[in-house]
Amino acid sequence: MSNEIGKLIRQMRKSAGLTQMKLAEKLNITYQQVQKYEYGESTLSLNRLFQIAEVFDVPVDVFFPEEGADQAMASKETLSDEEVKLVLLYRRLKGKKLKTDFLSMLENLANIRGLSE
Repeated sequence: MSNEIGKLIRQMRKSAGLTQMKLAEKLNITYQQVQKYEYGESTLSLNRLFQIAEVFDVPVDVFFPEEGADQAMASKETLSDEEVKLVLLYRRLKGKKLKTDFLSMLENLANIRGLSE
């Protein structure tokens, strides 16, 4: 599980445009420790996960996928950097209406794009 969390941290870090050194500075740890987290070589405390979630402005439960279909899907495919960035940006949106409007806009863009190809 820590290896999966480490991969997610790495994806989030890269999508945010942070180096291991910059993330380490924000967490007040060494970049070597960030490497160990990303490669699943060091155990993450819950406190450290909260700090990492705060850096990326995401809820801590992002590190704990739900059981069932979501978990099966996550194990089969890794999100691209762009997909991770999209999810992180979506989670920063405040309010249900804004999120609904955003999804509607994306659906419309996808439909327009699909028609023009």
